[in-house]
Amino acid sequence: MNQFFSQSLLALTGISLLASLSPSAIALVPNNVAVIVNSGSTNTIGYRIYVSPTGETNYVDGKGSGNGKLPEKLVKRFFNDIKVAEPLSKLPTKPSCVKSTSFGTTTNVSLGGEQSPDLSCPGNSKARRLENDVIAIAKTLNVVNVPTSQGKPLPPINF
Repeated sequence: MNQFFSQSLLALTGISLLASLSPSAIALVPNNVAVIVNSGSTNTIGYRIYVSPTGETNYVDGKGSGNGKLPEKLVKRFFNDIKVAEPLSKLPTKPSCVKSTSFGTTTNVSLGGEQSPDLSCPGNSKARRLENDVIAIAKTLNVVNVPTSQGKPLPPINF
């Protein structure tokens, strides 16, 4: 079996697994699937988005869960920006990033066991590009930070 076929089969298996699970049941995410998590705040619910390298997505926010397909250009940019920013855990944040107690959230990206710090306080151009990718992905999927009074809490992730 050639390497391309093996990688394609692995990616399809990951997508099939991802698609067959509800967002609340996705605890073991394949290593090649990026996870975007917005914490929510006192007044907002937050969201989770799972992005495969093929652009297939699953997401959950205060409005519920769903899936979609991202444009190839956005997916390539996002995964390239992750690769350029690695190790994600070493990305800097702004030291003077002030947030509202009621509406301040954190947004992180995880991939393959690495997790970024809060991208909403980017400390360099690599973190800023990832933040812009996350904003574009959420906008494309119409995933929003729903006010607590207008939605349902996210299901827990049980490991």
